[in-house]
Amino acid sequence: MILVVSFRDNPHVEAVLEHLRRPWVVIDVADFPTRAALNVAFSRDEELVSLRLADGTVVRSETVGAVWYRRERPMEIDPLITDPRARLFAWSESNEAFTGFLRTLHCYWMNPPAADEEAQRKIRQLQLARAVGLPVPETCITNDPTVAREFVLRHPSDGVVRKAFRNIREAPRPTKVVNAADRDRLDDVRYAPVTLQEYVPALLDLRVLVVEDEVFTAAIRSAPEYQVDYRPGIGSAEFSAYALPDEVANALLELHRQLGLVFGASDLRVTPDGAHVFLEVNPGGEYLFASERAGLPVPEAIAAALARHDTD
Repeated sequence: MILVVSFRDNPHVEAVLEHLRRPWVVIDVADFPTRAALNVAFSRDEELVSLRLADGTVVRSETVGAVWYRRERPMEIDPLITDPRARLFAWSESNEAFTGFLRTLHCYWMNPPAADEEAQRKIRQLQLARAVGLPVPETCITNDPTVAREFVLRHPSDGVVRKAFRNIREAPRPTKVVNAADRDRLDDVRYAPVTLQEYVPALLDLRVLVVEDEVFTAAIRSAPEYQVDYRPGIGSAEFSAYALPDEVANALLELHRQLGLVFGASDLRVTPDGAHVFLEVNPGGEYLFASERAGLPVPEAIAAALARHDTD
């Protein structure tokens, strides 16, 4: 059985489910513990680890041959529990129990949760990317105003971008060129670290999608106003399949191996002189916007990998 840890109203999940020809179930973490039930029993003669889903389906851990772990939703504690301490206790116990259930699944994972967690750390990404031979932008990550100011002043006035580690919905921070107003506020970095990088001019942006040892690359040609960050201009951008040079593809695969990733979505830039500069890898990154418009069979590759390992 293939276990998908995500949720059904996710188009990235639905696109893969269309291609699965083996039994599968989707576990929505938001259903636990209110609508899904965990049952574990250990005795001298018996071991039982199972999860009853909201629709009544029972998943026994020993029947799972492959897990696709993609963007879970937070657990929902019963609203009848109103005391804050009681809700915290209920969440803590539920989280420990559900995490314990997942850890009993000794099978193929895309991606293992521990690898997902490590790979999301941008500092570690850049460190390993350099080690495997991928060019990266000159970077400064600091909450020291003096260090930040020195980095910015070493570059042309429009030659540095600032970005957030994570662009959280509640407090979005787009990637943008550091301007005069930003330079006047560099003392504010003492409140939280900032990532500063040299601006890398782009002939093309690349979205590189790795599924095991398969590499699928979409080239993105954006309008001039989206040269700093292609994401806001996805709707008007031109997409096409792209042949990634072997040395770049092999370096990305080695990065995945060192991070323990089975799937990842990387952003690279092709500079006017032909260099391929690595920006970041997202272990749970979106792929449909690139695969559909560039004609890349990424959902099929994900489904094939899950089915192959479930069979094994």
